[in-house]
Amino acid sequence: MAVSIHEARNAVLEHAAVLGSEEVGLDEALGRALAEDAAAPNHVPPFDASAMDGYAILAADTASGAARLELIGEAKAGSEAGVTVRTGTAVRISTGAPVPDGADAIVPQEQTTAEDATVVVDGVVPVAKHVRPAGEDILAGSLVIHAGSVLGPSELGVLASLNIPRPMVVRRPRVALAGTGDELTDPGKPLAPGGIRDSNGPALGGAVHRAGGDLVARVRVGDDLEATVSVLRAALRDVDMLITTGGVSVGPHDHVRPALKRLGFREVFAGVKLKPGRPTTFAINEEGTLVFALPGNPVSALMAFRLFVVPALDAMLGRERVVHPTMATADEELPGARGRTTIVRCRSSLQDDGWHVRPTRSQDSHILTSMLGIDALALVPGDRDAIGAGEPVEIEFVA
Repeated sequence: MAVSIHEARNAVLEHAAVLGSEEVGLDEALGRALAEDAAAPNHVPPFDASAMDGYAILAADTASGAARLELIGEAKAGSEAGVTVRTGTAVRISTGAPVPDGADAIVPQEQTTAEDATVVVDGVVPVAKHVRPAGEDILAGSLVIHAGSVLGPSELGVLASLNIPRPMVVRRPRVALAGTGDELTDPGKPLAPGGIRDSNGPALGGAVHRAGGDLVARVRVGDDLEATVSVLRAALRDVDMLITTGGVSVGPHDHVRPALKRLGFREVFAGVKLKPGRPTTFAINEEGTLVFALPGNPVSALMAFRLFVVPALDAMLGRERVVHPTMATADEELPGARGRTTIVRCRSSLQDDGWHVRPTRSQDSHILTSMLGIDALALVPGDRDAIGAGEPVEIEFVA
């Protein structure tokens, strides 16, 4: 019996567990979820540093409003001055350089006049002026990034500043992709009579990669039960997830579900009250390997991938994913289907009164070009034949 889209999503998330961890370099960690808390082994910055190009001084020397100070050295970024600032002295300093011992303030160069081996300071300089104290950004021992956080460019920069060159992250799910059907032909090869190009392979392979999975195998099998069992058995070796396309309906040449049963998989659901994508089936075995048997129509396959496989991959990657539906206004009529949630491919625009959506070309499940340029999916509920122009509709944005 077919389940609702919400029941299907909940079932997927109940069975998609966070995977183990692995250590990777910072250049490979973008978009990964941190597997353990990142704490600071040191202060950031690690020393009191100058925020300006100028001179390190004792603030008390400027109490009268002006001072002539003896230059006794220089502090550059990446090195120390090697001298101690005392009353009546100053050290030339660059932005980011360590504040010399004894100094308690920085006077900007624009507030001074250099004369031979002295510098004249114009005005009172408060204590700690233009000094970046050690630990101002991060204190040693503090928890900086929590486990489960997705690592973006800023997080990578913070990890580098914490001297964590190889963070522990959740490993990528290993995914195999299997296309079924005698009619499928690779791009670049001649088409036999009745043949079609295999668009699902490249499309879903790219979708797996974009969603953070590691595509370890892409195979194809014709419309034969024994061959389907053999090919799927091989594809399932050492993977966390198998995605199949085609052969999942109830026709005489649809062999995916019987093959999965013979391979020890239990169906969690078989069919979703969804258009397109109704035959979508989700199964699991005792080892926790997930199988998504998607329809063969390219749009149906991509829609089912977006609605069900992406949440599973997010969960396995340790990335918290909460669906936040948004309401929009339909600029054109959006077709529906009684008894099923209809997913309408749309382009969105933000206007003065909120989000607006309009469907792309034909919404038939075999029109792959209807996916070009979409950035939102409109969900027409199963109790509506259509959403009329000007009516509100629930949408989900497409990454």
